[in-house]
Amino acid sequence: MSIERKAISALKWATFAKFVVQTASWAGTLIVVRLLTPDDYGLMAKVGVVCAIAAAIAELGLEAAIVRTAQISRDDLRKLYGLSLLFSLAMTATVAAASPLLARLFHEPRLTWPIVGASLQIIVASVALVPSAVWTRELAFRNLSKIEMVSGITSMAATLLLALFGAGVWALVFGTLFGAVVRSSALLIYGERVRPLFSFRGVGEHLKFGLTLVANRVNYFIIVQSDVMIGSGFLSTTQIGQYAIALQLATLPSSKVMGTVNQIVLPVVARRQDDLPRVRAAVLKAVGLMALIAFPVLWGISAVAPEMVRVLLGQKWLPAVPALIILPLIVPMRMINGILFTTSLALGNRRLDLRNAIINIVVLPSGFYIGAHFGLIGLCLAWLIAVPIAHSFTVPAVVRFIGIRARELLAECAAPAIAGLLMYAAVSALRVALGGLSPAPLLIALSLAGALVYIGVMMLISQRHVRAARDFMRILTARQSTDAD
Repeated sequence: MSIERKAISALKWATFAKFVVQTASWAGTLIVVRLLTPDDYGLMAKVGVVCAIAAAIAELGLEAAIVRTAQISRDDLRKLYGLSLLFSLAMTATVAAASPLLARLFHEPRLTWPIVGASLQIIVASVALVPSAVWTRELAFRNLSKIEMVSGITSMAATLLLALFGAGVWALVFGTLFGAVVRSSALLIYGERVRPLFSFRGVGEHLKFGLTLVANRVNYFIIVQSDVMIGSGFLSTTQIGQYAIALQLATLPSSKVMGTVNQIVLPVVARRQDDLPRVRAAVLKAVGLMALIAFPVLWGISAVAPEMVRVLLGQKWLPAVPALIILPLIVPMRMINGILFTTSLALGNRRLDLRNAIINIVVLPSGFYIGAHFGLIGLCLAWLIAVPIAHSFTVPAVVRFIGIRARELLAECAAPAIAGLLMYAAVSALRVALGGLSPAPLLIALSLAGALVYIGVMMLISQRHVRAARDFMRILTARQSTDAD
């Protein structure tokens, strides 16, 4: 099967898996959010900061190194597996031992044991490094997607059950850990299995690539988690919980879609490095499709945020409404530029990736520090200011490296952005006209009206985008005999 057909098959399965998992996750989350408190989510947000950064360090970028390598020997797989296990075990022990100090740094003594429990995810994930990397490298997303569906649903079921029994923040900690155990167990049972070899001769090039990547990833996680780290010094744990839920809702489409896109783009582009014109054409098409989806979904969440919080989360979450209005506005830019950054990395430009990470780690935390002085809303507004500033330095260099013209990029994004703005204006006007309606019917009316306005405007101003979307849906829904491969 050609790499293009493998990519299409991978995208179909990954999309289906994300849809199933997210449907179950959203349904479960809406119940869990009503059972738990903003304080519980604030504690978990702080735990997540520690574990995300520690996991990025522990993984050493070895999965991406395996994915990117065209040919890799079984002995090298065994050596990389052994290295991953040793380092992950050491990192798990380090985080657990340092948990009292970390709790003090966050000004929250209740964090000690949740950090210890959540740190177990690091070693659990490492045991499935090889099967996950091999299947990703081979674009075997049919198998990966089934496992992701099972682990995602069981994780949410465990979280919901524990929340019903009043476990508080432990429902979030153990629910996530249980999902990780299910995922790793399934990968070990059904995926490529190798015995670890604790000898590291001959894997220097893999390790070099991985260490460069992990440095960038650690920078990335420090950047994206710095809002909670810095905000914890100015906001209460309850406010951090309100911010965390708003950010989760605002970035959920981004994290899930971009996780799938990056998982597929990295191996596909890496194998097409010798055909740059085709890579550029594919990247522009991906940007156009991403813009077509991101603007209405994210700006739509912002437009109906007051009704969404009242209907889906409940009255105790009303202080999170301003955050949910502000945060989704910047996410489309991050999603679109994320495709460019992943493409640059897949083409092997590690130096540019590192440069961009350094710029981000200077600009974004500085913005969060300034914004946090003005409370919850200030922390949210920092995203709207700091991200465009950072991208003004990083995106032009990436676009030049890939070989895409700025006007080509703008042409893919302009129409969806214009349609999104008109959609937002229409929803805002309709809210005023239907002011007497109760929240649930109002949410439905605003959502339907926004969707109709967006689709209608796009059909008027950019038939090219409409055709691209129609062709893309035909590809996704078409049956292929190769899907089974």
